[in-house]
Amino acid sequence: ASGCTAGCRQVSQARPYQADMIERIEAAWRAGERDVLGVLPTGGGKTFVFSSVIARASVPAAAIAHRQELTAQMSLALARNDVRHRVVGPASVAAACRAAHLDELGRHFVDPSARVGVCGVDTLVRLPESDPWLRQVQLVVTDEAHHLVRGNKWGTGLEMFPNAKGLGVTATPLRADGKGLGRHADGVFDSMVQGPGMRDLIDAAYLTDYRIFAPESDIDLS
Repeated sequence: ASGCTAGCRQVSQARPYQADMIERIEAAWRAGERDVLGVLPTGGGKTFVFSSVIARASVPAAAIAHRQELTAQMSLALARNDVRHRVVGPASVAAACRAAHLDELGRHFVDPSARVGVCGVDTLVRLPESDPWLRQVQLVVTDEAHHLVRGNKWGTGLEMFPNAKGLGVTATPLRADGKGLGRHADGVFDSMVQGPGMRDLIDAAYLTDYRIFAPESDIDLS
């Protein structure tokens, strides 16, 4: 369509359930929810969803990975959406991101002056609070968002962006310690947007069905 952004073009290529999730996430923000949790099984395309959300928003944004190794994955997802972004971290990580872009896309989208940034949470929490980018950011996306509760390093990282709404994505919105992810409990999220389950995606041929092999064991578990 005339005037459509890169993000709009990408969403036009989305699977129907991904486009639906993106619309429902944006609707939750319009309804006044500040922090939204998006739930989608492994293989369902969480990275595609959040990178498309960032591209469509067209505002200063931060994408936070829970491990430095996944920063390059987030960076490549943004590059596929034509989103120029800074890499907040060691020069070696920025170099790896550029190499991944060049290998797949033939050009790179790493720009130290960009309004969008990607970083690992451990790098983020070491930034000085005086960094002007932190106040400029209007959207924060957190991957593996089941880690995010108040008081831990992921919660601390989110608090570093005082002017931003949030999106967290995860395949597993339950914690082994029993802490809740909602703002009314131990977390920060105001609402949850849930996509189709794994069986739904298998039945729709988006994921391959599986076989379980469980050899007999003589281990004594008593």
